[in-house]
Amino acid sequence: MRLKYFLIIIALIIIGHIARAENHSQSSNLAEEFAIAVKNVESKNYLEAVRAFDKLAQSGLPEAQFNLSLLYSSGLGTPKNYKTALYWSWQAHLNNHPTALNQVNEIFDLVTEALRDDVANQIIDELLSVAKAGEKTSALKLGKTYTNLLVAPDYQSAYVWLSIAQAYGIESASELLSQVTDNLTLEEILAQQEQASSTFSEINS
Repeated sequence: MRLKYFLIIIALIIIGHIARAENHSQSSNLAEEFAIAVKNVESKNYLEAVRAFDKLAQSGLPEAQFNLSLLYSSGLGTPKNYKTALYWSWQAHLNNHPTALNQVNEIFDLVTEALRDDVANQIIDELLSVAKAGEKTSALKLGKTYTNLLVAPDYQSAYVWLSIAQAYGIESASELLSQVTDNLTLEEILAQQEQASSTFSEINS
């Protein structure tokens, strides 16, 4: 049933994915590589599909990240690994794949809370590294991860990074920041505002 579901998903999204791959690409090579990866799935050459999608996923292509997650959760071209599947489906979600969150929620039901937190902390560590180097969209991604991937949300850290994302002019940060604010005391809010200001200055000095 899982294999059938996977193949149906691939069949439904193949044309749209190739088009979106071109939009995310710096060159036509990215779209061509994506098309080859999809053809490998169609021909059931799953090992090569995993290799191709992994390369594209590492480059930040959300469609490849989503498909790689499906391969890991289905055990096609690689042994089943729900931890890796969760990692890539969350990355796809952070990169605005429209259905990745559905895959994330499915995997939540298949893993322990400890494993979920392991994945969250891995992603947080990666995002902190690039956010502190000045990569602006990572601030919003950190806010989302602190809030929605950790089993027990870290609202204080989320407040810091969402405040920074809002300062960068990332409009979608404001709504989530408002939600996070509702889960903090006034004292916590004031403390995190100071932390956000300090961190923002360090990054942009």
